[in-house]
Amino acid sequence: MHEMSLACTVVEEVERVLDECGPKARAISVRLEVGRLRAVVPEAMEFCFEAAALGTRAEGARLIIDQIPIRVRCETCDDEWTLESVEFFCPACDGGVSVLSGKELLLRTIEIEDDEE
Repeated sequence: MHEMSLACTVVEEVERVLDECGPKARAISVRLEVGRLRAVVPEAMEFCFEAAALGTRAEGARLIIDQIPIRVRCETCDDEWTLESVEFFCPACDGGVSVLSGKELLLRTIEIEDDEE
């Protein structure tokens, strides 16, 4: 399950950001953008994030996952479309395609609570 290694990396990055915000800063929510080609199962990622965050300042934070569709462009006719299944040939001309989106793994936002006065 590669979600656990991804979740650990996300928690490490959240902790790094929180270090810059002060010792009492805690994460309330974390928003990720995950491309469908990453093959991340959202429920598994949420479970792994919860486990990886135990004992950190991200513990209890809500993980929000925005899935990015697989978009491709035909290298022959320049047509673009979103894939529902993995097909790497243009349905219009049978040309090969370039992947435009779907490989992302981006930590987009961290909502932070800071009890500093």
